[in-house]
This record gives sequence, C-alpha cells and structure tokens, in this order.
Amino acid sequence: MRQAALVAPLAILLIAGGCKQAPEAVAAQEPAACTGVPPMALAGYVTDAAGILTGAEETRLTERLARYEQRTKHQIVVATTPALNGIDVGTFGDCLGNRWGTGDKDRNDGILILVAPTDRRARISTGTGMEAMLTNEEAKDVINQMTSHFKSLDYAGGLSTGIDAIAVQTGEAR
Repeated sequence: MRQAALVAPLAILLIAGGCKQAPEAVAAQEPAACTGVPPMALAGYVTDAAGILTGAEETRLTERLARYEQRTKHQIVVATTPALNGIDVGTFGDCLGNRWGTGDKDRNDGILILVAPTDRRARISTGTGMEAMLTNEEAKDVINQMTSHFKSLDYAGGLSTGIDAIAVQTGEAR
C-alpha cells in the first residue's frame, strides 16, 4: 500500500473548512491520476458523502477525532464515497487527502480514512510524517479490524474501531 503525502496548514483547514486554495487551483496542480476523482467538499472531521452514518454516529466520530487531534496534534479525517468510479482506492484516498490538506503542512502528519461501501473498499492514507507511527502493515491491520464491522453494515462501529486502533498505534493516551 502506497502512503500519500498530505499537506496544508491545520489552522486553515479548520477555519476555512477546506483547502487553502480554491478547488480549481488545487485541481490544476494535482497529478494526472487525480483527474477522475470527483470533487468532494470537506465537511469537517467526517465527510459522509455515501450517507452511511446517522447524524448521531457522525457527531460521535467527529468528537472522537477532535479529542485525538487535541491530544496528539495530529489530524485524522474520515471520508465515505458512494463510488470509486473505477479509480483505485489508494489513488482516490491520496487525492482527497491532498486536496483537503489533511494534517499540518510542516509535519506532514495527516491521516485520511476512506470507505467506499458500494465498491467494498477501504483505505488509510498517511502523510510521510506519520509513516513511522503507522506503517503500511499496521494500517492494513487497522483496515482488517474495521472490515469485520463493515461486513455487518456497522460502518460507525468499524470507523470507531479503526480510529481507536490508529490512536493506539500513534501513541495517544486515552
């Protein structure tokens, strides 16, 4: 699994709710592989474009992710998409993370969890600043823990399990 470099200042992400540049400017700078990735507006810590979470579940996950960031100064965001549109899940996740500017630009420490339920795919993309804390093998283990919940359509449970597993791997004291 290839890990992505996710960049942009966290303050801008939280204040502006998205990329520091206009989406058109970001798209013009993207690699060709990102061309088919549809535009998705960042909705905060959780962007549920697939509509697989209830409002209460989304709120619980958002609160958990905010606590994680407050304690560690690293950012995790969750995205769901109704379809990958034939694009590799790794490419899709990496492109979203880069578009949204997940994590801190200087530390390159963002993590994006992507779930595409229709395509039955999930991906964890990390910035290079997180690779030592969350290796490819560890990310794969986290995905395996999550998918056991996804098989029973418990997406919130799977995401919560994944977030907690990442927190353990990256040293968050609960």
